[in-house]
Amino acid sequence: MHRKENWRAACPSRYAWGHHHLRPPRHWFFARICLLIFLSVCVALLLIGLFSNDGFSFQQLRHISGWIFVVLLASFFILRRLFLPMRRLLYGVQEIADGNLEFQFKTGRHGEFNYLAQTFNVMVQRVREMLQAKSQLLLDVSHELRSPLTRLRVALEMMPRHRLKESMLSDIAQMETMLTEILEAERLRSSNGQLTLTRVNLSAVVRDVARRYKRRKPGVKLLKIPKDVRINADEARIKIVLQNILENALKYSTRQAQPVEIALACEAAYIELTIRDFGVGIPSAEQEKVFEPFYRVDKSRTKKTGGYGLGLSLCQQIMQAHGGEIRLQSQPDFGTSVTLRFPLEERQSESG
Repeated sequence: MHRKENWRAACPSRYAWGHHHLRPPRHWFFARICLLIFLSVCVALLLIGLFSNDGFSFQQLRHISGWIFVVLLASFFILRRLFLPMRRLLYGVQEIADGNLEFQFKTGRHGEFNYLAQTFNVMVQRVREMLQAKSQLLLDVSHELRSPLTRLRVALEMMPRHRLKESMLSDIAQMETMLTEILEAERLRSSNGQLTLTRVNLSAVVRDVARRYKRRKPGVKLLKIPKDVRINADEARIKIVLQNILENALKYSTRQAQPVEIALACEAAYIELTIRDFGVGIPSAEQEKVFEPFYRVDKSRTKKTGGYGLGLSLCQQIMQAHGGEIRLQSQPDFGTSVTLRFPLEERQSESG
């Protein structure tokens, strides 16, 4: 059910073939070389004929040019055939750049390209192993930290009321949230953590989550929420997505700003949920990075903003697991709009 990231708009350039599983772009490097040589030889023969005492007829020029053209055309197809492995190597590099670390070159015959393919496969395997080791280490550490944090929180609850107690409990809550998000993200990647799909009333879920934040300034405002919009979804994880987005929207909005707006619309091919705030916004250079794990626009990591940069990354994984997508549009000082798109039942069954 996991899909490649598809929430970004498709690049119209012909060099974006890796994102659409098309054939690699044609490179006419050798064709240009052959054409340049052909024209140079023709010009040289023409100059020789003009300045030669014996003379040089255009019929001879046409005859020789024809043979030169045939030789160059044959050379072009030979060179193209010889460098076909380079095109395959280009395709493999693009697959790795798109995040497909399972890609492997087929090896067999001897030669420089075969040795290069073998080395490339070994490199990809080592990168994959290092990433898996890093994920496993992060998962193990997260598991080991949960028990000490729970004991520490229980011990603090039994202490007398003090201003430091509230501060420490807040820090522990943030750490527990981070560990929960790490474990949830890893659970989605594993075969044992797949979605529990049921018929969910998305309208009711939105109202329920928004009700929890009605006392938070600047508040939450429901705009267009149909009474009953049902989808096949994992209700618990959809609530995680909504909570993370609303937390960010309220966190980065001033108390005097307009309330965070939520709208739900049913389109022909999908159901669209939009959450818009009127806060500080996100610079355009940062918007493509906010879905990366541990990335934060606010580099200061102050206690006021909190968080560890895992919320939106987890939201994206959950939406992709549902066969949907998450999009973000923002303008500094004018706010941010996050759009969740849930496919209709036909597309959801295909993604499953």
